[in-house]
Amino acid sequence: MHGYGHGAMMWPMGGMMLLWLALTALVVWLVVRSTPSRAGSGLATPPADTDAAGPARRILAERYARGELDTDEYTQRLAALR
Repeated sequence: MHGYGHGAMMWPMGGMMLLWLALTALVVWLVVRSTPSRAGSGLATPPADTDAAGPARRILAERYARGELDTDEYTQRLAALR
């Protein structure tokens, strides 16, 4: 009677739980593998500025967006770059 207690009844349920866990992990792995990565998602980088003041305008716009410059100072500096 030592091998036929409650522990023997728990093995089939534990085995089924392990089977479902393995199947769930397999499905998650297949979904992750079939999903395209973000690197290849087709997101393009912004075009490079062709004129010499382009990088300065970008930096100026970033500073304005961060609140380092007020509107008047931004428009004055932007006009000076043109």
